[in-house]
Amino acid sequence: MSDQETISPPPIRPSAAAALLDCPKCRTSVEVSFSEIVEQQCPVCLIRLERHVYPRLFHEPESNAGSQGMVSVSGDATCHFYPELKAELVCDECGCLMSRKASVDWGGRDLCMPCLHNLRENKQSADFQAKTKLYDNRALALVTWLAPVSLFTAPIAFFLLLKNRKANRGFVPRGPFRWWLALLLSIAWMALWGFLLVTWISLLVREIQS
Repeated sequence: MSDQETISPPPIRPSAAAALLDCPKCRTSVEVSFSEIVEQQCPVCLIRLERHVYPRLFHEPESNAGSQGMVSVSGDATCHFYPELKAELVCDECGCLMSRKASVDWGGRDLCMPCLHNLRENKQSADFQAKTKLYDNRALALVTWLAPVSLFTAPIAFFLLLKNRKANRGFVPRGPFRWWLALLLSIAWMALWGFLLVTWISLLVREIQS
C-alpha cells in the first residue's frame, strides 16, 4: 500500500480588484473582492465568512520619496542638513537651504528644526507655545477678588501690567479692555490707600502734638 500524498490546491492569484486573505479555520487563501463588507464561504471548509475590509487593502503602497525630497545631482544646490538631497526650500527664519525632509511647515512658514527649537525654547515665541500667561487676567483678579488686601495686591498688579505690557494676550485676539481696566483699578486702589495712610499719619501726628 502506497503512502497517501497530500495534494495542496494550486495557489490563488488575486485579480486586480481583489486581495487574498486566510480562512481563520483552515488557513486557505480566499479571494476577497473590493467591498466594505464581505460575506462568502470558504471553498475548502465551507464555513461562513463575514469580514469588514478596509479600502486601503487594495491600494498600492505609497512612496515617501516626495516627502523626503529629491536626490541632488551635479550643479544643484544641496540641503544644509542632508547634502545628498536637493535644496527645494529656504528657511523663513535663518535663510538656510533645505530639502523637504529637513523642513517643518508651521503656521504657513517653512522652518528648519534648529530654528523651530530656538523659537519655541529660547525666544519663547507666542506662535510656538502650547499655552501663554494672561497677565491682564491675573492683574484684574488681584484688584477685584483680592480687593480687601489691595494695599499689597494693587502694587503687584500695577507692576505686572507695566512689565508685561507687550506680552502676548492669548491665542484668540482680544482687545485691551481688561488691561486698561486692571490698570485703572490698581491706580485707584493705590491712590485710595495712599490717601488713607496720609490721613491716618496726619491724625496720629496731631494727636501726638496735642
